[in-house]
Amino acid sequence: MEDKKDISSDNYANWFALFYLCQNIGSQKALHISSVKFGKILNLSQQTASRRITQLEDMGWIQRKIVGKEQIIRITKKGADIMLVMYKNMKQILEDILIVGEVTEGMGEGGYYVRIKEYYTQFKDKLGFEPFYGTLNLQLTDLNMELLDENLKTRIPIKIEGFEKEEDGYIKRKYGSVKCYECIVSRLDDQSKKTKGAILKIKRTHHKKNIIEILAEPFLRDTLKLKDGVRVRIELVKDDY
Repeated sequence: MEDKKDISSDNYANWFALFYLCQNIGSQKALHISSVKFGKILNLSQQTASRRITQLEDMGWIQRKIVGKEQIIRITKKGADIMLVMYKNMKQILEDILIVGEVTEGMGEGGYYVRIKEYYTQFKDKLGFEPFYGTLNLQLTDLNMELLDENLKTRIPIKIEGFEKEEDGYIKRKYGSVKCYECIVSRLDDQSKKTKGAILKIKRTHHKKNIIEILAEPFLRDTLKLKDGVRVRIELVKDDY
């Protein structure tokens, strides 16, 4: 088990160096690199870079073999364990950062698709509530959209299956699948009232960039007293919720 001091702020220079070594090794088993080149990567002098590599070796995070002017560096199990702890810590930080969207006017797409029986029945059965015939549209900043996407990558969505439907008696139209992610929404300026809903990830949509749709049982604009421009907090439901 790693020592807590190994990933403390006092030791940040070493685990930052380890991060860069891992990044450059990638899927290879080892890295052939000189201390001069490693210094350039870290923006350090050759002497400081050489000292950093020696420290990583002394701590047991890497194994090193000198071949001429180069060093063959391998990440040890202890080094890999440190990276795993760093990953878990960063993942938790990202999950705890607030994801905020601004209420914006929709195009009516959500209401149209929710009303389709084949979709509505699945939303009701799989999400556990009878959805309102419409969605709440939120505009996210680039940063918030990236944070949301990174969080969703680690979660298993509730999948609404696509289907074909006859229209006008003879034309078959294909309706795509929809991925749903359970969430809790509330006004950013008032956390007293929270409502369960689901983020809809739709393959084909006419929305502008960084627009997401929230499906819920009540009409969220009334329930949370929302108007265009009001900021809404999105909390992803944990797996054990």
